[in-house]
Amino acid sequence: MRPVTVVAIDDHELFRTGIAHIVRQGWPHVRFHSFASLGAAFDHSPVAPDVVLLDLHLDGIDGHDAIPLIRLRWPGTAVIVVTAERSRTALRRVIDAGASDVVMKSDSPERFSAVLRTVLGPGSDSVGDQQAPALSRRQIEVLHLLGSGHSNKAIAKLLDISEFTVRGHVQQILKTLQAASRAQAVFHAQNLGLL
Repeated sequence: MRPVTVVAIDDHELFRTGIAHIVRQGWPHVRFHSFASLGAAFDHSPVAPDVVLLDLHLDGIDGHDAIPLIRLRWPGTAVIVVTAERSRTALRRVIDAGASDVVMKSDSPERFSAVLRTVLGPGSDSVGDQQAPALSRRQIEVLHLLGSGHSNKAIAKLLDISEFTVRGHVQQILKTLQAASRAQAVFHAQNLGLL
């Protein structure tokens, strides 16, 4: 089976690096490439990508005009527009042009991952398609509360357990999900379908 390929087209290198990090962390088996322009993507993509992550405001050709060209060159490729543009008219235009979805640059990484997961669909080699690690029912409860931004003290009060016990659960969650922080644990859990 051919590996899934995702291409990001954005003229800001820092943003492309951030997108690369999210995709590679959540979908380690996906082939990811990024380019500063549509022309570079057309010239250097070895195969038609499954998904293009497209900025609307590019040097040279505008993102609105790029969508029909992507559709022509790669008919089966889904286009997710990633933009800071908030004009409803502009966003409606990209959907009408054939974009699968729109993600705002101000959105959370979790929202971006959810949209990408929806577009890639099942069998995309994402972390979410792997078997979820075993967590106890109580650890799942703690994880849900972590995802809501609660402190250990607040979680202890809500679950009527000691703060020491909460700390133990959090440490076990981090270890099981191989996460370096609470936020990363929540992110991994969402990708795994635990939340």
